[in-house]
Amino acid sequence: MVNYNFLKRLLVVGEKSLLSRLSRFPEIGIESTQNLILMLKNAPVDIDKYNNFIRDKEKEGDEMNINFRHEVTSGAISSSLMDNMLALIEKCDDILDKMYYSSREINRFNKNYELNKDERNIVDFSYNKFISILNNNEEALGYVRSILNETDLSRMREDRKNIEKIEENVDEIKDSIIDYIYKNSNKISYLVFEHLNTLAHKLDDLLDDCEDISDLVFTIMLSVTS
Repeated sequence: MVNYNFLKRLLVVGEKSLLSRLSRFPEIGIESTQNLILMLKNAPVDIDKYNNFIRDKEKEGDEMNINFRHEVTSGAISSSLMDNMLALIEKCDDILDKMYYSSREINRFNKNYELNKDERNIVDFSYNKFISILNNNEEALGYVRSILNETDLSRMREDRKNIEKIEENVDEIKDSIIDYIYKNSNKISYLVFEHLNTLAHKLDDLLDDCEDISDLVFTIMLSVTS
């Protein structure tokens, strides 16, 4: 006679094993976040070094993406959870892609555009705000790492709430940056405006991904434990 409770426990172990291994993504994300902060603090000094570090981490993420997707589609995961698992893997990898995009933008801008005095002040102000966003992102990624390793649903709810609060705070920072660059748009070139506006949205998107990841993990765990 088949012991369905036993089979279900095996399923939960399998799902949690994969989720736990996915925590490598936020670990890499934290390292890349720290290097993005260094880029913003030190630009244009050593930006190639930081950009190369983030590029290498993005490549590591791409390899993990391929391996995890193959594992999921090869039958290691219940077919009913496959879509959510694949979406989760893609969201995890997307964070590293956005970090690399941001590092390339910072690198390209600082190496190829010469700022005047007004532009320098506006860029410095905006970069300091971006650092605040990234500090929040590092904290949110810590909760993402926790939620991927968590087995207690009540603690996962707490992690989700913390990520939501951080995301709301970052939304306010992003809006303040955009308001600032619009108010000062007559003092900067279109290239400076586009650079700052692009980074404001791209860095804010990192927190949206963290929130999406927490929602997907919670949905998956509810499916295998209910």
